[in-house]
Amino acid sequence: VVDSGSTSTAMLPAFADISKALVTWLRNPVILQLGTVGSCSRINFGMMSNIETKGYSSPEYFDVVNIDKYDMIMGTPFMHCNKVILDFKKKCVSINRRPIMGKVLDGEEADKVARRHRMRCPEPLKK
Repeated sequence: VVDSGSTSTAMLPAFADISKALVTWLRNPVILQLGTVGSCSRINFGMMSNIETKGYSSPEYFDVVNIDKYDMIMGTPFMHCNKVILDFKKKCVSINRRPIMGKVLDGEEADKVARRHRMRCPEPLKK
């Protein structure tokens, strides 16, 4: 997820394991309170991994932490360094002026995504 409200660029330990990148132990762990599994977590590990998407490839630093609901969070440090623009009108994300079009889901594919979301968030949203 690209998250303009996050000051961290982070990845789940399981996702880091799949990437086969070298994970290093941090000398000075950092306490993290929001967006984690449980009420509080500690960032003990970090890693460098290559980010590749349409027209973009670059090594990036990630905190390796037990974040909730997502495999990876691309926060404001990544967004600032790579001039990320979230364009809701055009439904695209631009990284270093290279647009990546969003995918509009409809029909059966949208139903699958909605079912997965409901499984993760079983309580209905309250108005």
